[in-house]
Amino acid sequence: TAPTFPVSCSSRMPRCTGLQVRASQAVHRRFYSVFAAWGRLLSRRPWLIILVSLCAAVLASTKLLLSFGGDGLPYQSNGDKLWVPEDAEASKDQESFDAAFNPTGAFTRQNFVYFLATSGGTVLTAPILQEVYRFRELARRNLTATDICDGGCSPLTPSAVGYSEVCDRAAGDASSELSQCLTYGSAFPLFEDGSGNVVLDLTDAEILEMVESGTGVAGSLYPPGGNVTFDVRRVFGGLEYDGAGKLVSAKAVKLGLPLEGYKSSVDAVKDQLEAATAWEDQLNLLVGEEWTSDPPLSRGSAYGDAFAVEWESPLVDAYPNTAGAIERELSGNISGDVIKINIGFILIGAYALAVFFKFDPRRSRSALAIAGLVSCALSVGVAYGFTTLIGYEVNPVVTVLPFILLGIGVDDMFVLEQALSATDKTAPPAERMAACMGSAGVSITVTSLTDLVAFALGSTSSLPALAAFCCFATIGITADYLLQISFFAGWMALDAHREAAGKPDCCPCCGPLDPSVESGCCGCFANSCAAVKAPEEGLLRSVLRRHYAPALARKPVQVAVVVCMAVWAAVCGWQASKLSVDFEYRWFVGDDAVLQRTFDVEDEYFGGLPLDVNLVTPSSAAFDYSAVSSQLLLEQLAVAAETDPWVDRSSLVSFQRALLAWAWAAKGSASLESAAGGPPSSLADALLPPADYYSWLNEFVTASEGGVFARDVLWVDAAAPGQGLSAARLRATQLPLTEAADEIDAMDSLRASVASVPIEGAYAYGFQYLYYEQYKVIQREMLTNLGLAIAAVFVIVLLILAELRTTLLVMLCVLLTDVSILGVMQMWGLTIDSVSVVNLVLAIGLAVDYSAHVAHAFVIAKGTHTERMQSAVSEMGTAVIHGAFSTFLAVLVLSASQSYIFRVFFKQFFSISVFGVAHGLLLLPVLLVLVGPPEMPSDGDAEEPKGGYPPAVPDVPETQASARVAPGLPAQKA
Repeated sequence: TAPTFPVSCSSRMPRCTGLQVRASQAVHRRFYSVFAAWGRLLSRRPWLIILVSLCAAVLASTKLLLSFGGDGLPYQSNGDKLWVPEDAEASKDQESFDAAFNPTGAFTRQNFVYFLATSGGTVLTAPILQEVYRFRELARRNLTATDICDGGCSPLTPSAVGYSEVCDRAAGDASSELSQCLTYGSAFPLFEDGSGNVVLDLTDAEILEMVESGTGVAGSLYPPGGNVTFDVRRVFGGLEYDGAGKLVSAKAVKLGLPLEGYKSSVDAVKDQLEAATAWEDQLNLLVGEEWTSDPPLSRGSAYGDAFAVEWESPLVDAYPNTAGAIERELSGNISGDVIKINIGFILIGAYALAVFFKFDPRRSRSALAIAGLVSCALSVGVAYGFTTLIGYEVNPVVTVLPFILLGIGVDDMFVLEQALSATDKTAPPAERMAACMGSAGVSITVTSLTDLVAFALGSTSSLPALAAFCCFATIGITADYLLQISFFAGWMALDAHREAAGKPDCCPCCGPLDPSVESGCCGCFANSCAAVKAPEEGLLRSVLRRHYAPALARKPVQVAVVVCMAVWAAVCGWQASKLSVDFEYRWFVGDDAVLQRTFDVEDEYFGGLPLDVNLVTPSSAAFDYSAVSSQLLLEQLAVAAETDPWVDRSSLVSFQRALLAWAWAAKGSASLESAAGGPPSSLADALLPPADYYSWLNEFVTASEGGVFARDVLWVDAAAPGQGLSAARLRATQLPLTEAADEIDAMDSLRASVASVPIEGAYAYGFQYLYYEQYKVIQREMLTNLGLAIAAVFVIVLLILAELRTTLLVMLCVLLTDVSILGVMQMWGLTIDSVSVVNLVLAIGLAVDYSAHVAHAFVIAKGTHTERMQSAVSEMGTAVIHGAFSTFLAVLVLSASQSYIFRVFFKQFFSISVFGVAHGLLLLPVLLVLVGPPEMPSDGDAEEPKGGYPPAVPDVPETQASARVAPGLPAQKA
């Protein structure tokens, strides 16, 4: 019997959807004709199509192939370029800030080593600090790097790079003297005597007093109440106080060894970058070989032909965190990812072979399964090779892409094989391929289109990591679809010719089998496998048809299903409402990585520190600092920052206030002005004379009292102060924060405080705002991408089903599946971040597959609502379960992964599979019985598509089922 297309909707709404149905019929017929013609061409020219598609895939994968043994594919692990929204206000502020305060593009490669007492006690003792100082001097004076090793070792320029050649220095300092290296991020400036000597021959009581007061050995360097302060919280961690509030101990001490770095825009000095990278690697090796790659990234005094520098300590344990540590760990994860991908291919390959193999040597298609796996591998190659060729970079999120393409590709492979098996075995191969591609081609086109559209819309995301992943996925799914209908379908055509010739599956080049052979393995052990020959109906399908579907027809079961699913949806909705936005870069480092130990030390002893923020004001061309009104606005800006609820009031540093205090003392109050006119009555009323403002400011910042503010005021021309400032800033610290919601509120609050002061061009900026911006937009991105994907999928499903009510039920199941996934995310301890949003977008396309085919089978079935439901579940249930399992199996290997990305991916895919099947096979059939559309009449006068309809589909064995079934196939008889 030919398949029938519905021609009218419910008699209550014939006009509203009749046009839509006719349009759907036209689309179905057109698709069928095109794919049927393609199937005949495949049968006539299989080798040509296989070779052309193979060459095209290899050509598109060229960049990936060339990367093996070379520098690899371009890989982006810079957090700023992955997780910060492209249109973020903080990104624009960063550009303005760097242009003003960092015009050379230089930045600091932060390197820290944390030290804990081996005994677990305090580090505020002379022996402990002396041991840390010994490490510092070894690193600064004796540690050198000679070679950079990346595949092979090559000498550095200069030949031996010490700390003085790569250390961070003050702007404009081109010397290589060790004394000019900056020492911030370290405790030892507190113990300098004023001549550069570090004094550690102190009693424990003296050390405690110096640390608690922050005045140090030379009180003149850090005078109480002075402009220069030493924040001990930033270098000593785990501070403990007694009941009287007196410092008694500290559990950790931090040593900073900053290096100079370069941004990509000025990254022409490759030698310096290699030198810095190699020296950092030697620093890790000085602590221990486990802190670097295997083999190490460099050779030098701590690791090489001879170990010239060694460090061991019975008193302290060291935990380094160098600038390239996270990038090193991410790069190291790639080799582990490749192993997991290979295991995934093995598992899914074994599953495909089991599905395709039969004890009938003529009907068995195990060799075809291998061709399908090659097709999947080629799609992965195209995804990586072609996408990087057009300018995209691989990032940590993209590492899960092979598993997605593998699951989708194998699913499509099952659909095509099933459609071929369903055709008349006695028909010529050309007609079998025409019928197969005419039905299955339409099916995988529609299902691939839902996945492709969901990711294509996701590529518009403002989050670079999400947008890049969606671009890789869009190209990969497109490649998978094209390869399935060309490369794999070409091998199907060859297999159809083999089957017609009666040749065995495992040896298609051999001669035909004897007609008496009906079972056996590869034609051997003829007719000895009848007992295990695949039955016409599998066990799972039999259970669904005889027990499961009839159970769903019972009213008590239907009520229980609706009530239970409603309760579950409510619970998941409640849990989903508690989902929080969170992100930590350490998540992208493997759980078993040694670097996690350092992260633990940082979190335990140095977590919750206040964060620096800058209140930047524009150039004198836009804001005349000397004007009385401008001086008042600067004070208003300082007050706005001080009164902000998220700012530490005592932390504000204002060059304007310091300038006025200096002028009051140095110039006398009589030389100052007030807003009311005349001399000021107090410092609070004082203002500088506009005519003297810039000359006095220059005098102040070049004096010892104001030298610390020199970095806060930038001159248009330092030699001509009268030209004014190019920019200026006030500094403060925000209160320690741990929750993403608080961090967003703190950022928005300070921005609002700055905006409340009428200084055009002023803005608040802190480096941490780059990450707060992600927290701020991630929920919006999630809702936007999910909304667009659902809308696009709705249109596609409506076109397929040609029935509005059924489409709405399918979309309800899709939405409830997503709600379940969100609820389980909260129960499983996951958060909303770029990784989870990627999987939520993917869930839309996959969840449709689990519901749409059951709904379509119901729409075209005949009989009462209950009979049609039982027919749909019986025919499609096995297919849906096998489709979900094939997708799930592709990511099963990730369940034990040490990678955060892989674990999240596995947990969410587990939820997609379980809840997609639950809503598609449990809730949807019940809803179709209760509120589904009535039986639709057939269009008896409809013109048969050119090439004919596909033949009626006989019962398909359980192992041939798949979740993607051709939309044009009729319901099969149980």
